[in-house]
Amino acid sequence: MYSDQILPAIKAQVGQRRVEKIDVSGAVSSWNPAHLKTAVERSGSAPGQKNDPDGIRAVVSSTLSRQSKKVSVQETRDGTLHR
Repeated sequence: MYSDQILPAIKAQVGQRRVEKIDVSGAVSSWNPAHLKTAVERSGSAPGQKNDPDGIRAVVSSTLSRQSKKVSVQETRDGTLHR
């Protein structure tokens, strides 16, 4: 799945069901929030890395139509975005 397809796929699965918490864990310091809007894998001019957990939180909450207070963003040691 390309980076810009992740959130729309989650939204399609969840729909309007109640969501208590969204946990974004991974190499947060190396992701740019724009990576979730523009497929890094398909773009030759993708935005560079940016340590912006609040920006990631904003994109996730906006795309999933959820309150930002329900989104937690945390760095993990292994560096893999896995949730």
